[in-house]
Amino acid sequence: MNDSAMKVLLVDDDEVDHLVTRRLLRDAPRTRYDVTWLSSSDEAIRALRAGGYDVCLLDFRLDARTGLDVVREANHLGCAIPIIMLTGVGDEEIDMAAMSAGVADYLVKGRFDAQILERTIRYAIEHKRSQLKLKQYADTLEESNRQLLQMHEELAAKNAELVRLNEEKNRFVGMAAHDLRNPLGVILGYSDFMLMSHRRGEPSSLLKEGGVEIVNMIRSSSKFMLSLINDLLDVSMIELGKLNLDRKSTDIVQLVESNVALNMVLAGQKNMKLVVESDEGVPRVEVDAHKLEQVLNNLISNAIHYSPPGTTIRVRVHGGRGEDAGGGAEVILSVKDEGPGIAAEDLGKLFRPFGRARTVSTGGERSTGLGLAIAQRVVEGHGGRIWVESVVSKGSTFFVALPVARAEEKEEAA
Repeated sequence: MNDSAMKVLLVDDDEVDHLVTRRLLRDAPRTRYDVTWLSSSDEAIRALRAGGYDVCLLDFRLDARTGLDVVREANHLGCAIPIIMLTGVGDEEIDMAAMSAGVADYLVKGRFDAQILERTIRYAIEHKRSQLKLKQYADTLEESNRQLLQMHEELAAKNAELVRLNEEKNRFVGMAAHDLRNPLGVILGYSDFMLMSHRRGEPSSLLKEGGVEIVNMIRSSSKFMLSLINDLLDVSMIELGKLNLDRKSTDIVQLVESNVALNMVLAGQKNMKLVVESDEGVPRVEVDAHKLEQVLNNLISNAIHYSPPGTTIRVRVHGGRGEDAGGGAEVILSVKDEGPGIAAEDLGKLFRPFGRARTVSTGGERSTGLGLAIAQRVVEGHGGRIWVESVVSKGSTFFVALPVARAEEKEEAA
């Protein structure tokens, strides 16, 4: 038996029925009950509203209002006390109506004993506790969902603001780069003019021997700054979604040979060899030749910058298939050097803007750190792939794979 008594609110307008129910509660084998008896619906509603009871035994027939009316009003007032309906007649309609109104259980007078009443009370209390817990969990979940929705809306607003700021930043970079490019071009042009005049031994040369080195430094710095600005312009235009590709059917082997020829002078300064290797029957590809030359220039010049003098750089062109199982035809370009290679932990940095490996150029050449990022965006803009394979002390190979348009795609484009 429990030491503390369970508080029961008994609402019944029939004194005899009230005494019968009270006796059954007194005879309950396991629980002591502290019973408060009320006989009217108004008293019942006030008591249920005030609370302080563990359970309510409510008669269906009261005064002007039925027990169902009391239950509905109590629920409207937020009553958390479990209610067990008592009636003198077993009526299925009343049973269903009681359950629909939120009654915990339904008992017919004269058809239950102390043990059944005790068990019914215990189950009703436990059921109500479970309901309250579920409601608490549901309220908590609803509040969490509300907060998540609010956070999602705030995040969406912040993301939109970040996009706006990023576009504004790109426009600013583009404007600044445009404003800086012209005066730097003038400085570079005048530096070239002064150096050429000096080399030719022209009497009007503005340079004395001591100034040649200074002008060479001005020329080198201006050239690097102009290269950086051009790269910044390219990146800002790409990030603004303005990578305009003028695709035309192109002989990739011929384009590669032409580009390699242009880089022969740079390679010759370090006594390097540039070798072109190509398979027979390499298909033509729909590309923007100017943009692809920009990619090739970056890959070949990087190979020259980071390879020791006297080594060989191999540029290869061949056909292949895509990565996936149903991959289409591709043309694959590769630039292989005999440089120091790139550490595995540095490979992930290469295609990020301003991402650099720890490898140092062999001729003191400087890099903007944007070339490979631009190359990746150009290649992906063509629907292609770019990647690198490297082993430390054994050199690096950069690959570019470009899709070959199928016959039906060419017909649609036409």
